[in-house]
Amino acid sequence: MSPDGLMSEDGPSTSLKTLQAFDETVKGKPVDLSKAWTNDFVKKTLATVKA
Repeated sequence: MSPDGLMSEDGPSTSLKTLQAFDETVKGKPVDLSKAWTNDFVKKTLATVKA
């Protein structure tokens, strides 16, 4: 994660690859990362916080 809470574009796929390396429940299973993670919540929150 970054200091502002936003995840980089390749962050979700990197996390999934790591998880699939040792968790048999997700190994080899299709995961739609666009439904699992977005930065929308973080962006909305950042818009309400003064830096």
